[in-house]
Amino acid sequence: MIIDIRYHIASLVAVFLALGIGILVGSSILGVDTLASQQEQIAERLENHLHKLREENRAVRAEMALLESEIDLHAQFQKDIFPYLVSGRLEGQQIALVEISAYPLEHNLRGLLETAGAEIVSVTTVPNGLNPKGHEANLLSLGSWPETSGEKLPGLLAGALARAIVEGPSPVVEYLVDEKLISVTGEYGRPLDAVVLVGGGDDSNSPPVRVLGFPMIERFQGYGLRVCGVEERAAPVSCIKDYQVKLAATVDNIDTIPGQFALVQVLAGRDGHYGVKDTAQRLVPLPD
Repeated sequence: MIIDIRYHIASLVAVFLALGIGILVGSSILGVDTLASQQEQIAERLENHLHKLREENRAVRAEMALLESEIDLHAQFQKDIFPYLVSGRLEGQQIALVEISAYPLEHNLRGLLETAGAEIVSVTTVPNGLNPKGHEANLLSLGSWPETSGEKLPGLLAGALARAIVEGPSPVVEYLVDEKLISVTGEYGRPLDAVVLVGGGDDSNSPPVRVLGFPMIERFQGYGLRVCGVEERAAPVSCIKDYQVKLAATVDNIDTIPGQFALVQVLAGRDGHYGVKDTAQRLVPLPD
């Protein structure tokens, strides 16, 4: 119906243009009385057309208001029922969050996972892609890496960071924290069951997942940890396709109730790629 309204508006503009041209041409051919009569007929048709347009516009507005009301109702239902769906699903699990995206999701994910019964052991945020510029010499020395490893340094740092999350702080990680190359809350070195990698972002120049994410994933998986990669539905730079090279479980709409439900199911043991993007297999895991 919205398309029809636009069509009617375009038609009205065309009619008015035609009317103006007709008046100019007709005034030189027809008499004044004949021209006035034709103008009245055209004006009456235009008025009828406008009346129909107003009625259709009111109908469209009413339909839109009804749809918005239904959307709000469904959103409120999802919000109210969600805690009942996930409560206790992750009871006793200890989870680490690692954010390599340009936007933090810690608070949303912390509340979600704690509602499901999990404990967030640590949260690590990498705001600038572990860019070591200006710190190369110090980091190579602290990590006991040869100078020839300079180009591989971001990947080496990612692996060292993953190791510290599992085993405990290291001189490299302490340096990264002190120099504000990363931020850390919680405790490193405590037992873990799973890691959630938050990817995606709005900077196409940031290091790709294969540079930072892959070394982390490989190290975490080497410890036998379950790893899930997630991102927001509207992330301009998606990481999901790369995640799927290494991971058996991803969620591409973690900022939505269905995405959060899928994450809880994944951490409870349900492999699969969930969400709304082309890389997803399903919206959410099927019931057991």
